[in-house]
Parts: sequence; structure tokens; C-alpha cells
Amino acid sequence: MKHLRRNLFIAAFLILPLIHLIIFSYVPIIGNFVISFTDWKGFGELNFIGLRNYKKLFTNTEYISMFKNCLWYMLAAVPQFVFAFFLAVVINGKFRGMNVFKGILILPYLLNGVIVSTIFIIFFQNSGSLNAILGALGLESMQHKWLQDLKIVNPAIASISIWRYYGLNFIMFFGALQAIPEELYEAALLDGCTKWDEIRYISVPFIKKVLFINIILSISGSIQVFEIPYIMKNGSDGTLTPVIQIQQSMMTNRVGFAAALSVLVFVIVLIVITLQRTLVKEEE
Repeated sequence: MKHLRRNLFIAAFLILPLIHLIIFSYVPIIGNFVISFTDWKGFGELNFIGLRNYKKLFTNTEYISMFKNCLWYMLAAVPQFVFAFFLAVVINGKFRGMNVFKGILILPYLLNGVIVSTIFIIFFQNSGSLNAILGALGLESMQHKWLQDLKIVNPAIASISIWRYYGLNFIMFFGALQAIPEELYEAALLDGCTKWDEIRYISVPFIKKVLFINIILSISGSIQVFEIPYIMKNGSDGTLTPVIQIQQSMMTNRVGFAAALSVLVFVIVLIVITLQRTLVKEEE
């Protein structure tokens, strides 16, 4: 009887959140999946068209290219991780002003996307800061129309994520390094290990899980990228991304197609998250 009361008490507290979850999460997801098989415009009747929306996504070169654009954001994560890890290794330890220093590094991540976009529109424009710096250094041959040249506009915008997210990666790497027992470094020093040996055999194994989590987050984030390319280019000049396309499709009353694309993005992110959890468990 006592256990029954306890279970009823727990169920009473869980029922409202569960109802909320079903109504505002699961029902919309199922509804969106159903709409993805229609040509619904956001009003009127639902006309089922089968897999036509999905076929368009996998056969139209314009829509395929927007997923290729996501690769630039994945590639930008490589120098981002390297720089963040380098900083974490260099300043690993305790010194006065550490919290202020960490606050400065994390600041770009805390800035609003509109502010970040405005900064880099000025930075990349033809008479902007980047070309001015290159000119001052005598590197006029490297000056470009960074946001108009179709060959470099995507890597240019993707490079912003290096500046914006390296601070977050630094904090995660630094926290992992701080958890390493000092005795390991002292033992390595007595054995005559170089700094490189310490990094290779002590630091890297300890941050492996954090690094893997950051990689997975970068992959899922690159698929969902929206804010910066939308504000800077609105998806024009070949900068279209899946989420920008969803927004544009909604604005042009192609709700069925937008639903199909959102389902595809959801499935990709779900696969990435599942992969992360599976591999992290295997590491454990």
C-alpha cells in the first residue's frame, strides 16, 4: 500500500509534464512528418504527393549544394579545436586573473549573432578591415571581394565560427586538463618526458572524450547553421544552408517542402547524437 501511494504520488507530479511533452513536442513532430508528404501551402487542404518533396531534395543540385556548404562549417572546426587545445595546454595551471582571462576568451561565444554578423560584414567588405590589413602588409594580391566571390564566400563565412566558438572549446579542454592529477606530470618529468610526450601520452588521452563530444556538436551544429549566413547573405551567392532554405520555403508558402527538409535535418542530427552516445559508451 505504501509503495502504491508513493507511485501514485510520483505519477501525479509527472502527468502534467508528460502531457506538455506530448502536446508540444511529439504531436508537432508527427504532424510535421505527415505534412512532409504533402504540397500544403500553410492553408487549405492537405494534398498528399508521396515522396515528391524528398525526391526533390536528393535530386535537385541546388538543394544538394546546401548540404555541401555545411562541410565548410565542419572543416572550420579543425583549426578551432587546434587553437583552443593549444591555448588550454599553454595556460594549464593556476595564476592570478585566470577567471578574467577565461571571460575574455568566452566573450565571442556570448555575443548575439546579429552583433557578430555586423562585425564581420564590416571586416569582410571590399573596403573593410581585412583588405585594409592586407594592403598595409603589402599583400594586395591577397585582397578579395570576400562576400561576393562565389569561390570563397562560404569558407569566409564559415571561418567566423573559429573566432566565435574557440573560447567555448577552450573552456571545455581547460576543464578536462585541470582534472588531470599533478602526480602524472611529476612522474613524467622524473622519467625525462618532453612537453610533447606529456601532451601525447597524458593530456590527449584525458581530453579524448571532451574532444569527441565537441566534434559531434560541431557536426550537428554545422547541419543546423542559420544565424550568421542568413544575416550576412540571406542564403544568396551560394551560401544557402538547410535551415535558411526551411525559412525561405515557409515564407513562400511551400510548407510541405519545408516540412520534408526539416525532417531530413532532424534525422541527420538524430543519427549524429545517437552515434555520439554509442561511441561514448564504448569508450567508457
